[in-house]
Formats: sequence, C-alpha cells, structure tokens
Amino acid sequence: MNNRLAYFEKGTPVNAVNAGKALTIAGVVIDGETVTINNPAKAGSDVYEFLADTALSKTTVTNKAVDINSHVTKASGTLTIDTQPTATDTMTIGGKLYTFIANDAVRSNGKIRVGADLAGAKLAIVAAINGTDTFNTPNPKVSASAFASAICTLTALVGGVAGNAVATVETFTAGTNVFGAATLGSGADCSAANAATALIAAITASDTQGVGAVTGGSGVVTLSADVAGIDGNSISLAKAMANATFAGSATHLSGGVDGTESPLGTFMVDSTYLYVSLGTNSDGSKNWRKIALSSL
Repeated sequence: MNNRLAYFEKGTPVNAVNAGKALTIAGVVIDGETVTINNPAKAGSDVYEFLADTALSKTTVTNKAVDINSHVTKASGTLTIDTQPTATDTMTIGGKLYTFIANDAVRSNGKIRVGADLAGAKLAIVAAINGTDTFNTPNPKVSASAFASAICTLTALVGGVAGNAVATVETFTAGTNVFGAATLGSGADCSAANAATALIAAITASDTQGVGAVTGGSGVVTLSADVAGIDGNSISLAKAMANATFAGSATHLSGGVDGTESPLGTFMVDSTYLYVSLGTNSDGSKNWRKIALSSL
C-alpha cells in the first residue's frame, strides 16, 4: 500500500471559488439611487441607476437603467377649469409659473392665451403643460391629460412618494377654477422585492465588469464574479441607496479562491480523500473530484 501511495501526490487540492457578495434591499427604492460595480481589469464602471419615469431619464448618459417604472405609483392631482380664465390669472405647477394672456398678446414660454372660449382655453392649458404648443417647454414635474368635462388630471413624471410634494398654486379670478389640493398625492415607491428583481435583470442584460447577479431571496441580490479565483476579490462595490447594504458593509466582492493547478488525470491524497483531476486545472478551474477513503 505504501508503495502505491508513492505514485500519488500528497495534499488537499481545491477547486476555484467565485468571489461574491450579497446586497440586501430592506426598504423602498426611489428614482436616482445607484449601485456601482468596478472591475479594475475592465474598462470603466457599471453604474446601475434606478429609474421611475416612463422615459427612463438617467442622470448620466453612461449609467445603466434599472427600470422600476412599472413598480411605482405616480402621484397625481386635478385641475378644474369650468370658467374661461381671464388675462393675468396665474397657476404654478411644480415650480413653473403660467400666466394667462390676451389672445392678441405675444406668446412665449410660461404664457397661455385665454382662448376664444372655454374649450379653447382647456386645449391651450394642456398644450402648455405638456409643451406641445411650440411656445412652452414641457413642465419639469408633471404631464397633463385632456380635460374630461371640467377636470384635467396632472400626473407626476417620476413615480414615487417624492411626487406628493409637487406643489400646485393658482390665482384664478373664477373661484371654481381650482386645483384639487395644494400638492399632488398618492405616490408610492418601489418595493424592495421588485427593486431586487429589476436590478438582477439590468445586470444580466448590461454587465461589462464580469459580474453576474441572481436572487438570494426576497429583496436580496447575490453578486458573483463570472470568473472564479482570487482576482474577483478586487472587484469593488458601492451604492447610493437609503435602504440597502452590502453584507458586512463590504466594499468589494470576497471569498474568491484560486484552484489547485494540475494536468488532466492528476491524483492527490490526504488522510480522508482520494482526489482526481478530470481536466486540466488552471487557478480558475473546478475539475477536482474526490472519493472518501474508508478503513480496510
């Protein structure tokens, strides 16, 4: 038996292990929050930005969109116009002031002609808010629906609770021309579970840093280096999220291990197992298999 053992290298080989880290999202996620992954062996960084508007408007063009638009509720409110406005009436929506002007006055951004009649005034109001009248730029905070009878619905462009703070103020001469409330309301943010699902989808579709993502449970995103080995431990992580943490407050992936290198068919043995390499092993390979040893 001892002579036979001489043909086997003594030792305990290991298969390579992929570096990884879990991101736990423990609360709601809002528009503009980010997760950043940087592999020093790759160009640039992947900055994943959660976006809660239909247009998926990124703060930086190179950011990668994490689409949570369908998982938020956009705040809304109403504007009632049942009487034709008069010149010098005003309304302020989301910080943008609109002043009503006479039909023969020069139009410009922030100006709305009172129209030939009530119906014309309603059309002009919607066009001004949405920026489709060639004079007004689109309102930065809301869009406006067509009037249903006397009521126009204003909807926040960006979904979430933040939209509830969009202010609506008016100085209409007619007392029945009013906003439904001083601000929009009923906005709701994206849940942790939906945010995690959206982030996984974005990483799967857009990764350039050699990192994959799978679910680790509700609200948990498990990140893993595509290539096994210690090099994955150098991939850095960052987040700008109020309700998320990396395990252990980590700043890098961790746990990556280099495999024991060997040619195909190599045998090794320790006091517990006989090991065989079923393929050529580099430091990133996982070709070692083992058989438990038992007493004679």
